[in-house]
Amino acid sequence: MSVAKKVWHGFGMVCAGLFVLVFPALMIFGIIDGIKRDEQEERERQARLASVPSAAPTTRTPIDWSYEGAVCADGTLSFSIGKQGACSHHGGVAGRWSAADGTQVICRNSPPRTQEQVDRQMTRFGRIVC
Repeated sequence: MSVAKKVWHGFGMVCAGLFVLVFPALMIFGIIDGIKRDEQEERERQARLASVPSAAPTTRTPIDWSYEGAVCADGTLSFSIGKQGACSHHGGVAGRWSAADGTQVICRNSPPRTQEQVDRQMTRFGRIVC
């Protein structure tokens, strides 16, 4: 074997040896660094959560709705309610609900359960949404 081949072979062996020793070390340190970074991010997240003021406990004032009967969603009365296609040109069948304070709503689903929900909807939409 020529001298150049021996040098090249020796160089290749040194590189392979370094790779075998250095690569696992870099992997281990990289994993450790990643774990440290994850721990730091978690500490920062916990600190952010701790600094956010907790919302004041809200009181929930329930509303007692009574079901008044079925009507079309736009408020139209129909003698076809209970049959297929009833109120099809009036938004479908909905229910009429009354609260103890005289508030009346027409809803396809159940009406809001608390006064706070009603207040939020009135502020946001200008009407009760259900």
